[in-house]
Amino acid sequence: MRNGERGFTLIELMTVVIVVGVLAAIALANYKSMQDQARVGQVKSTMHIVQLATEEFATRNNGIYPSGPAQLAAEGAMTLSGLLPGSAMPENPFTNAATTLDWSNVAGTLPATDPAGGICLNVPPSASGTFDRYEILGMNGQNLQLALVLSNH
Repeated sequence: MRNGERGFTLIELMTVVIVVGVLAAIALANYKSMQDQARVGQVKSTMHIVQLATEEFATRNNGIYPSGPAQLAAEGAMTLSGLLPGSAMPENPFTNAATTLDWSNVAGTLPATDPAGGICLNVPPSASGTFDRYEILGMNGQNLQLALVLSNH
C-alpha cells in the first residue's frame, strides 16, 4: 500500500455484508407474503367466475340453481361446467392444477377434495325442496376458509 492510500477494513466490509443480508431477508419475507396474497386473489377471482356461471345457469333454468355437476339447464341443456370460460375450472394457484369444484347440498360445507385454494358450491334446497339459493366458499393456502363468501341468501 502506498503512503496516504486508505482502504476499507475487514470490520467495515463485514458490517456491510451483514446489513445487505438483513435487507435481503426482509425483502424475501415480503415477496412470499405478496405471492400468497396474489394466490388468494386468484382464488377469489375463481369464486366470482363460478358465481357468474351459477347465475347464468339459474337464468337458463327458470331461477333454479344446479343441484349437482351433471344437472342440465332447462333452456340450452348446458351444465354448470359448460358455462365456465373454456368449459373448465381455472387453475388453482396453490397446486397449479385445475381447481376442483366441490358440490354440496349443505350450507357451510368446505372444500374437501382440493382444500388449498379449493372452492365449494353449496346449493341447499329451500323449505319447498327447490334449489333456489347457493353459497360459494373458498380456501387459502393454509386450508382456512376465506372471509369472502358469495351467496344469494
